[in-house]
Amino acid sequence: MSRLLRAWRARVDRASIPELRGPGYRSRGRLSQADVARLTGVSEGWYRALETGAHRDFSDAFLLRVAAALHLNETETLTLFLGISGRRPPTDPPPTHTTLDPALLALLRHQAPHPAYLTDAAWNVVAANAPMAEWFPWVKGPRPNLMRWGLTSREAREQVLDWEESCARVYLAMLRVASCQDQGNTELQELLREVLAADAVCRRIWAEGYEVAEHHDGRRFRLRLPCHQGAEVLVTTQMFLPLQSPGLRFVIVTPLTP
Repeated sequence: MSRLLRAWRARVDRASIPELRGPGYRSRGRLSQADVARLTGVSEGWYRALETGAHRDFSDAFLLRVAAALHLNETETLTLFLGISGRRPPTDPPPTHTTLDPALLALLRHQAPHPAYLTDAAWNVVAANAPMAEWFPWVKGPRPNLMRWGLTSREAREQVLDWEESCARVYLAMLRVASCQDQGNTELQELLREVLAADAVCRRIWAEGYEVAEHHDGRRFRLRLPCHQGAEVLVTTQMFLPLQSPGLRFVIVTPLTP
């Protein structure tokens, strides 16, 4: 990490930084450790400790100021945080996806004949391919939401076999993790309140209060859907996180041979 910090500092031209212009300051050459300390509002010794690899409790705010002073890009800032603190830099809330990436939508369509869909952080279904709409027509309705459908609808109880164990407990375990992880997501918190207010079985499961799950990737579900004329179908789900669309989940439903 020390070598990277020195290299990043060496490539910055002092003349490009207005804060370092003026009487008493040299206007040419590369940044010194003292320059970076001035730009980040710390002592030269404190910044030197960072660059030499000394163990300190460097705050996120300080590391972000270092990243700005050294003109680091997003990947370099990530490397700085991981190398110094072992954690990722703080991020803004995921953006609201009013316009979906056309390439992502094309990929969704290309999953046919397998159902596939996109959800946001609160499990709103923001896009679905034709097979998904055929299997689960509710995705074409107003405000389609995976958790709301799976936990509160009579349809889900009829179509997902062994509903309480394979669906309700799994989905509530996912909500338990998400509600702790994203406490500032008011839509997610309201969804949880709505589910618990609507269903006594969900309230009972929630009150047990110990099952947790981050996702349903690889889970198996036994379904009996009208589009299959009532025949039982065993499926698994695979979930992917598109790096260019943070906050979205890309899920494919794949039939399995029993």
